[in-house]
Amino acid sequence: MKRGLILAWIAVWMGVICVAQPAAQTGSSSTAAVRKRVYVDGKPLPAERVLVKDGVTYVDLSAFAAALGASVDAEEGRFVVTPAKPNAECDSPKVEGQHFSPQFRSDVAGVADEIESLRAVVSKKEKVPLGPRFDAIDRELTLATAHVQTDADMAVYYALSYANNSLAIAYYKQSRGVAMEEAQKNQVDSMICSMESKFALMKGVLMPGGNCSVFRRIEGQTQPVTPE
Repeated sequence: MKRGLILAWIAVWMGVICVAQPAAQTGSSSTAAVRKRVYVDGKPLPAERVLVKDGVTYVDLSAFAAALGASVDAEEGRFVVTPAKPNAECDSPKVEGQHFSPQFRSDVAGVADEIESLRAVVSKKEKVPLGPRFDAIDRELTLATAHVQTDADMAVYYALSYANNSLAIAYYKQSRGVAMEEAQKNQVDSMICSMESKFALMKGVLMPGGNCSVFRRIEGQTQPVTPE
């Protein structure tokens, strides 16, 4: 009887050893799996927060959310992950330059096109009385000065006035028989000032570094003087 009990215990003990060995091997492979790295946005998560089991990778929720800049809230029977709100001040592109006041921008929005339509007529040497139209643009700009509030407003006012007056002078010279080459001097700059003003008004911002001589002169006057 005793011999039978001893043999039974030996059989049970051998069975435990056989089961324990595969378990130990499984544990070692699991340990190797834990060392696999997970990268979020180029940054590795802590190895101890990653587990691979039966071919499936499990990642600690709080670690994953933190890597994304999100927050995790535990509610009844569920977890809620809330992404970080974008910082509008940091994410939006910075726009350099001076902004226009809304009313002035509206007042002079079509002036550049008016000037360039007159330029087309002048370049064709058509015998059309354009004096009243130049005067009308000048009055339009003068009325707009009542709404000048920013440096951009003032700069564009001067640029458009220069473009209009320069073209008017060329027109009067041509009408009095001055050679077109002579009369049209500085008209390239006049056109540049007109068009750069138009594009700035369309965008709502006067950017530095324009080619219009008026803008360059104003920028030169406002540049801080570096002490020697």
